[in-house]
Amino acid sequence: MNRPKQLHLDVKLDEAISLENFIDCPSTEIILQALRDFISESKMTRTFFLWGKEGTGKNYLLHSTNKKFLENNLHTAFISFTNNFFEDTSIFEGLEKMDVVFIEAIDQFPSDNKWELALFNLINACFAKGSKLLITSKLPAKDLEVKLPDLKSRLLAFLAFELPEITDEEKIRALKESANRKGLTFDEKVQSYVLNHTSRSLSDLLKLLVDLDTFSLERKRKISISLVKDLLANKEGSPSI
Repeated sequence: MNRPKQLHLDVKLDEAISLENFIDCPSTEIILQALRDFISESKMTRTFFLWGKEGTGKNYLLHSTNKKFLENNLHTAFISFTNNFFEDTSIFEGLEKMDVVFIEAIDQFPSDNKWELALFNLINACFAKGSKLLITSKLPAKDLEVKLPDLKSRLLAFLAFELPEITDEEKIRALKESANRKGLTFDEKVQSYVLNHTSRSLSDLLKLLVDLDTFSLERKRKISISLVKDLLANKEGSPSI
């Protein structure tokens, strides 16, 4: 393998995401530091289990960490079980040859002895080759419906962090920081309107800010409550939503 590459199934690399753009606040600072250690060349952190409720931003962190490894000229494998149903366990074959293996939504992993054994073998092969593993889940490892005791033991041994839902104050800070990075300005009334009339999920809020940036440029209007209303109405009327 001469050039860094990503092996993936039904997963697109979003160039807009960045680990540096994720909100760094008291609720997330320990996790962000742990991910930086995971990304570093240190051999101390080779496994990472990130779990949390939907909308907390764990999948954003997963994808941005993958992007960081690719930027560091490393080879990654990315498999998502989010609404994906793979035909057989052959998707795991040879992944230990990659530098990093990412598995998204292990809580949706097939409840099947054959699949569990295949994942257990992949983890062991990665350990033997020195490859890194990062897994995300809505549930902590102890609550996963895993029947194979050896697999459960392996997952419980991963370095694990819960990504909590951040406070409203931290969400406002996230909006401000993201806006500042994009050179956008909007007053507190607009911030309050966004929090009270849109999804309170952090990942949705940050995506909304990207959409607002684009919409503001297209309409040649500054960000205001009126513009937010127009964007939301436009989304509701779009056939792609």
